[in-house]
Amino acid sequence: MKYFVSISRQKGSKSRSSSLKILAASSSCATKPVHNEFDNGKQLKIKDNGKVDSHFPNTPTHENSLGKESIFHKEIHQHVKPNQSDLTSSLSETPGKETSEAEKESIKLLNTVKPADLDWRKQILDVHLLPRHYKGLSKFRLTGLVVITTLAGYGMAPGAFEPITLLCMVLGTGLTSAAANAINQVLEVPYDSQMARTKNRVLIRGHLTSLHAATFAVCCASIGLTTLYFGTNTLTAALGATNLILYTSIYTPMKRYSIANTWLGSIVGAIPPLMGWAASSGTLSAGALLMGAILYSWQFPHFNALSWNLRPDYSRAGYRMTSVINPAMCRRVALRHSIGLLVLCSCAPLVDLTTWTFAFDSLPLNCYLIYRSWKFYTDSDSYSARKLFRLSLIYLPALMFLMFVGKKYTRNEKLEEKSS
Repeated sequence: MKYFVSISRQKGSKSRSSSLKILAASSSCATKPVHNEFDNGKQLKIKDNGKVDSHFPNTPTHENSLGKESIFHKEIHQHVKPNQSDLTSSLSETPGKETSEAEKESIKLLNTVKPADLDWRKQILDVHLLPRHYKGLSKFRLTGLVVITTLAGYGMAPGAFEPITLLCMVLGTGLTSAAANAINQVLEVPYDSQMARTKNRVLIRGHLTSLHAATFAVCCASIGLTTLYFGTNTLTAALGATNLILYTSIYTPMKRYSIANTWLGSIVGAIPPLMGWAASSGTLSAGALLMGAILYSWQFPHFNALSWNLRPDYSRAGYRMTSVINPAMCRRVALRHSIGLLVLCSCAPLVDLTTWTFAFDSLPLNCYLIYRSWKFYTDSDSYSARKLFRLSLIYLPALMFLMFVGKKYTRNEKLEEKSS
């Protein structure tokens, strides 16, 4: 409870006697000025007999000596109570005056908080909602995108199709990605709570504790990497572990220190097709590196367009994104890598990844991506950023489909198809 006492002195008197305006404010109660005469700067009313008209019985007049003012202040502080009922009763006990109902009603509670809302409550875990919470903790859609790009690498690799290997690769990659996303959310709880896009996540809403989320991440990482190691091969498991470490230990903390986090995050997104290729063939060739380069460049128009409309959120949370620190570079890099995607797709036949039909089939798609990136670069508004982001969501699956259609099969794969 804080009492703010403003002392206004009567003009035209030698002793300048004091009058008080008392405001009581706390989480439980606050008082408005008791008298309507306090409005418009009129805090005191002087009667014809020269005495001060006040609601406080001990208010000194100009006839009182200066020595009585200290006693007056003590009586006033004893008179005021941190409670609405006490304030009302103190007004009603004023000698010689009857407190009107309007004056009692003028004392109201402001910004009240129920005591029960401030009590500590034990968190109750609903077991039936655990699948939903784990889905949000693993960022299900992002994990699905990682698995799809891994399947693309597996399908484009010149290796034999093995259902068990494919199943282990999908399961291990999905669990490893879920672990990385869960650790990312555990580390970013104070910052996600400040962003409109992430304020409804599982940990922010308190559905799960950070310890629970960390345990979930450890279990997923252990099972996922073990599945990759025994179900596929050592190279695939090593790539998965590298991606997990890069995402959680380097990329996540770097987001608050350097704009280079976007370039590092693009490397993380480029590794899944390499994992798929390694799971199928056991090695990495020029075709695998080209697929990784395509995924690397795709993330710049995709993420830069997304982050453009999230600049207030990133700025509020303290993330050093290119769209916040250097907006011109953000648009320029998106355009540059859109042009780079056209070049990379044209090089696919040169490394025997696809036939020349893929280079021609993907040309309209790449040209439209360049056009949208150019509009984003020149207009630099929310509309152009939104259009580029939505196109990037369609671009990747469309490009993967065209790549499968134009895949260049080896002689052994053609013989296997004829025999089957």
